[in-house]
Amino acid sequence: MDINLPNLGPSAGTPSQWTDTINPVLEGLIVGETPAVVVQDLKAAANQTLEPYTPVGFDDSGNLVPALVGSVDPADDIKAIGITLFKIVIPVGQNPGLPILRSGCLAKHMIAWPASFDTDAEKFAAFAGAPTPTNIVVREVYFGSTVAAP
Repeated sequence: MDINLPNLGPSAGTPSQWTDTINPVLEGLIVGETPAVVVQDLKAAANQTLEPYTPVGFDDSGNLVPALVGSVDPADDIKAIGITLFKIVIPVGQNPGLPILRSGCLAKHMIAWPASFDTDAEKFAAFAGAPTPTNIVVREVYFGSTVAAP
């Protein structure tokens, strides 16, 4: 959770008031308490932008890139192993470690699915068989008798 503190340096010694501004996780992403939420820092491929809550997997070099299903050659698919937690812009030539959510019960409609995940079956199976410690369960969220909007 981020807390933005005010810059009070220029007004040192002047009576004033301030309040905390807390930037919470987007409400509704986590929709269950089992499995427990686990975040792991992993290396990402250079020169890419990843949107918040994007499923990611490892490329041939072991770096994170957006997950991919339905390639002409199934060997070219990139198996989802987690999701990003915020927008990430990675410059050319850099390979930073990023916090990736590897475990939790997530709302299907909150995940920023890559275009290749075009059916509900692919979305619900996105993390099935992923390597340990990935343990992500994708759930449909119901409000009364209706399903959450995509």
